[in-house]
Amino acid sequence: MRVKRQTPTHRDLDWPRPAATRQGGPVGALRAALTSHPVEARACVSSLRRFAMCSITTCLVFASLGTAPTAAQQSQTHRLLAETLDLTQSPAGNIQLQIWDDKLPEIIAKRRQLQNTVPSLHLKLIAEVFTTSFKDGERTIIVSSINEDCASSQVAPNEADCPARVAELRDGKLRILKNLSVFPVSSLRGEAGHDASTNKNTQYMTLLTFNPTSQQITTKIVYGGETGDRAPIDLK
Repeated sequence: MRVKRQTPTHRDLDWPRPAATRQGGPVGALRAALTSHPVEARACVSSLRRFAMCSITTCLVFASLGTAPTAAQQSQTHRLLAETLDLTQSPAGNIQLQIWDDKLPEIIAKRRQLQNTVPSLHLKLIAEVFTTSFKDGERTIIVSSINEDCASSQVAPNEADCPARVAELRDGKLRILKNLSVFPVSSLRGEAGHDASTNKNTQYMTLLTFNPTSQQITTKIVYGGETGDRAPIDLK
């Protein structure tokens, strides 16, 4: 007598299942594939490797973005800009007056003497500075050159050697880093002194570059459209 092979019915659902089903999860599936379908297993392993490499690459990209240099770590170049100071103001309201605070009594005395000597000129109680600033992490580096006791020559009348100071402003506190008795300033005087017209002129100007790595400020003088280098300022 021939016995027919019977297909399990729904009541036989708990008959032995493949190992992958019993173990569950991707690890079980991969183990089952390795034993029953080697070709498919190799494809699965390759896919997992590609996913892992992709994840590592993504992590490296984000890590490199996180360590990219910030603006504060890069060199910055600015030109000195002319600024008029009202000597009748309190130094507390102007950072430039604070930088030159110890020199203000002397400067004011000279201005008053000129006012009394030549009253017809109607001289104002003001001073002029050429200034710029750089951001360096949590501090601000300020360069200020005052138009006082400057020396110039007939050969280059639009370039003067003036006193200058480099100051640090951090957490609202000001500290003088450098006192320079001679600092080159290239500028073209306007009708009312060194003013907005001076700042618009690009044929005569002083360019400063601050390098946060070397802690140096390099100076370039533009005179009549031609550029020349001057000695750098070392802040270390």
